[in-house]
Amino acid sequence: RRAREGKSQVSQSIYNLKDAAKMLNFLQANNIMDMAGLDEKFKSMIGEQLDIQHKLKPIDRRLGTLKKHIEQAEIYFKYKGKKHLTEAEQILFTAAHDYLKGVMNGKTALPVKAWKAEYAKLTAERETLNRRYLALKGEVKEAEQIRRSVYNILRQEQREQPRRAQDMER
Repeated sequence: RRAREGKSQVSQSIYNLKDAAKMLNFLQANNIMDMAGLDEKFKSMIGEQLDIQHKLKPIDRRLGTLKKHIEQAEIYFKYKGKKHLTEAEQILFTAAHDYLKGVMNGKTALPVKAWKAEYAKLTAERETLNRRYLALKGEVKEAEQIRRSVYNILRQEQREQPRRAQDMER
């Protein structure tokens, strides 16, 4: 039984060392010297996450609008000039025509190519932002663990200081 306890203590010690190394690497990589610096780094990471979320909202809205424009233009061109439309095709064509008429504000040439180019550009931008957001999400989780560990170490040291003072008096 003692062998097991010894083994689990060794495993725990190794885990603690790995945790401490990760903490130290993070603190050094971000040039963090104190708790205020750690808290500031954590706040800036959360701020960057929120900033990305705010940038994604209008991109998502615009992508939705462009998608609808492109879909309606494709329906319009599919049935435009076709001699015999079924009732369903006529309804689709008329709806697409009316939609595009409302979008174009009196202009006659449909900028489908420009819509598709903007859609592709925004999709790429969205993917880049999303990748950064997901990476940051993992970094924030790791930073939160590091922050918790640092606070635990400080609390432990504060509890041990009165004992040390008593030991020194003896």
